[in-house]
Amino acid sequence: MTSNDLTLKPDAKQSISVVIPLLNEAPSLEALHRRLSDVLLGIVERYEIVFVDDGSTDRSLNILRTLRDLDPKVRYIRFRRNFGKSAALAAGILASKYDIVVTMDADLQDLPEELPRLLDRLNEGFDLVSGWRHRRRDKLSRRLDINCGFKCYRREVLNEVMIYGERHRYIPVLASYRGFRLGEVRVKHAGRAHGKSRYGTGRIFGGLFSLLTVILLTRYTNKPLHFFGMLGIGLFVFGFAIDSYLVVMRLFFRVWLSNRPLLTIGTMIMIVGVQLIIFGLLAEMIAFSYRRENDYSVLERSDESSGAGLAPKIDDLKSVVETSER
Repeated sequence: MTSNDLTLKPDAKQSISVVIPLLNEAPSLEALHRRLSDVLLGIVERYEIVFVDDGSTDRSLNILRTLRDLDPKVRYIRFRRNFGKSAALAAGILASKYDIVVTMDADLQDLPEELPRLLDRLNEGFDLVSGWRHRRRDKLSRRLDINCGFKCYRREVLNEVMIYGERHRYIPVLASYRGFRLGEVRVKHAGRAHGKSRYGTGRIFGGLFSLLTVILLTRYTNKPLHFFGMLGIGLFVFGFAIDSYLVVMRLFFRVWLSNRPLLTIGTMIMIVGVQLIIFGLLAEMIAFSYRRENDYSVLERSDESSGAGLAPKIDDLKSVVETSER
């Protein structure tokens, strides 16, 4: 069955894994578990809630242990230290076991009661559905981040899209590049009731660098010369135009150039342009040598081999986490 065949509304036969990364969210965890469990019990037959403690220093771990003792559907993973949200999501997704994966934050700004709306949208034939917080309850610095962590995925998406660094913000972009169908749903957004946000200016710059990485990995993975070559040619032409202007001024208007730094600037820009072109050629050779064999996404096949299994191999995390299944 393909994603296009799934056009019915959610029913009780669906199985859902909810992955929740957290850092020092002790005051919200019990209420989050209670509200989320109430919602899931009413819409699905099987579910699990996977908490990933990203190095909390408050009582979060104690609360997770208590929730695990009270509810067998709760699982948790604990990092030895703070590794970041992408690492927490990757570990939680790798540990999850059901075909539909939901991600959400632990601060109760994402309302669990909105989950059925995301599932309804997913079952209209989409592979990834993202919440859209159209009325943000955050301060201005938080609103600079347009990403919403409240998302619903089919397992196939997560099999093909690796998460690391700050790339969790751009999963929809990466999934779209692979050919998956994306949807969006307006969701209500609550103000933070406890603690304070850990979103800072450092994450803004990290997100910008990750955006550049995503652009390179999606559009220029197998043709890096197209990116660096265009930059190099542009700089070379700009520097050549500067030097040509100075040559004309010297030959026809007798303007001396020895006291004009513009000649050096133009020449340096040309040199940088040539270097970028050479860099692009080298990157092209490297890309050719290590070209991926599976630079495509299969929607359906007639044989039995499905290539199941998560693509992201997070071996490094295995030595730094404590799981609730020990």
